Amino acid sequence: MIDHVNAYVLSVRDWENCISFYRDKLGFKLQDKSEDFAYLVFGNGPGLGLLSVESAAKMISQEHIRPKEDTIHRDYFAVFVDDVDKEYEDLNAKGVHFLKTPTTHPWGQRIAYFEDPEGNVWEISTFLKK
Repeated sequence: MIDHVNAYVLSVRDWENCISFYRDKLGFKLQDKSEDFAYLVFGNGPGLGLLSVESAAKMISQEHIRPKEDTIHRDYFAVFVDDVDKEYEDLNAKGVHFLKTPTTHPWGQRIAYFEDPEGNVWEISTFLKK
């Protein structure tokens, strides 16, 4: 039975640009880097792997990864932060592209959305205190 996640792995086209984004803009620590794979860590949770799309196609299959297609299937990640507005301001100042600014939803969660250089979406959010 699966009991935990070791890493989230994204297959990306512009590998170096994505490494720079996660390291320099989001503050992840680069723990390991080879010719086609990088492993970055943040907090106490699983790490983030970045694998070149070409290598992913070789490892898995051309049919499933489709490296020649112009579009890549996007992933969506959600993380909790202490203060969405502060995190938004900090990341925005570093040039992170936000899709939606912080918004409070009727169920009491404040959420903002941004994307990485490959178009993967990140949600930063917190539940407001009642």
